[in-house]
Amino acid sequence: MNIAEVIRLVNTNRGNGKKENLNRMYLLMEKLGNPQKRLKFIHIAGTNGKGTTAAFIASILGETALKTGLFTSPHLEVINERIKIDQKNISDEAFILFTERVVSSVEEVELELSEKLYSFEILTAIALLYFAEQQCDMVILETGIGGRLDSTNIIQSPEVAAITSIGLDHMGMLGNTAEEIAKEKAGIIKSNSIVITCFLEGSLREIFERKATQEGASLLMINPKDVEVVSASMKGQIFRYKDFKKLRIRMIGEHQLSNASIAIEVAKALKNKGYNVTEQSIKVGLEKAFWAGRMEKLLEEPTVITDGAHNEQGVELLSKNLRTLFPDQKFTFVVGMMRDKGYMDMIEKVGDLASLFLTVSPDPGRGFDAETVASDLRDKGYLAQSKKQTSEVIHYIKNKARKNEIIVVFGSLYLVGDLRKQLIQ
Repeated sequence: MNIAEVIRLVNTNRGNGKKENLNRMYLLMEKLGNPQKRLKFIHIAGTNGKGTTAAFIASILGETALKTGLFTSPHLEVINERIKIDQKNISDEAFILFTERVVSSVEEVELELSEKLYSFEILTAIALLYFAEQQCDMVILETGIGGRLDSTNIIQSPEVAAITSIGLDHMGMLGNTAEEIAKEKAGIIKSNSIVITCFLEGSLREIFERKATQEGASLLMINPKDVEVVSASMKGQIFRYKDFKKLRIRMIGEHQLSNASIAIEVAKALKNKGYNVTEQSIKVGLEKAFWAGRMEKLLEEPTVITDGAHNEQGVELLSKNLRTLFPDQKFTFVVGMMRDKGYMDMIEKVGDLASLFLTVSPDPGRGFDAETVASDLRDKGYLAQSKKQTSEVIHYIKNKARKNEIIVVFGSLYLVGDLRKQLIQ
């Protein structure tokens, strides 16, 4: 195989098996010798914030002697970003080698079950085999979608589980209500495990408390009263959390304080289990942590900010952050979303902040029709232009935008990654 063949295999929606259980994944892992059983995990689920929380935890563990694997999705620029050890992407050579080793077992499973595995299932297997053979001390494992039936959920009880947020996304697969989605996310709670979650109220809180009780798991929810913002700007934030008086993070947005607080509690749980995680490693790790494409400023004149907001909760947070950081400002929004999203409702959440919308499809097959969306926005009274491809957006930024213009890119991590790669190359 070459790397192009690897990418086609693990980044294409090839599966046709029903997502009713994890039997297909268990069979694949058994044929590979169950490498997941040789590893220890921090398992992370949530509608938004999984990636940044994983980045915070990985950075904290990077200040320890633990060899740390990191599995996340999606990627921004290269698919190798999804599998890392000690913050370094898997090499093309290793990616090819481990894919070739997994492929023969994939073929056996597909022949036995008469159904194709999904690409994410194959990618998960590759990552787990890689981490096991590289003898990682800890693996930070991010779910793809949901939790209960996610391919990562074939692991045994993790050292710690974390659930970052509950919002409406992937409803065709997870359910149409926050409660239904919460039950799927709670599926990563396992027997006698430690679970750290965002702050939840009402029925959502009851779902997690009930699941934790059923599994005999210890549940800790972040209390917003324990988090206090000291200062916030596009350069980063300073905040207090419980006994930590002056914590610094580079991540922008109030919601990142919840993600950082979850990471702190995960680190404290590991320390209580005997891992050598110190207060200093927590402080330094948080300050060093970086996760591209999340309220990230790429350029100064004009100001270009990219954000991976692609669902209702994410766009609401983006709107809130822009209003806080840039009071009384108007923005040029570059937006591209998948056509199966409720994109018009989401776009209108920032409508009153917009001086101009530039629409562009993030994917030729799955993305929305940019011209139709621009036309619909004009019909609603907004100034909007469509762009056929991201190179036209780059041309606008470099040649037409005013120096004092603030341009915000959102709607799809694939769009953010594409523009980011072109702007900072």
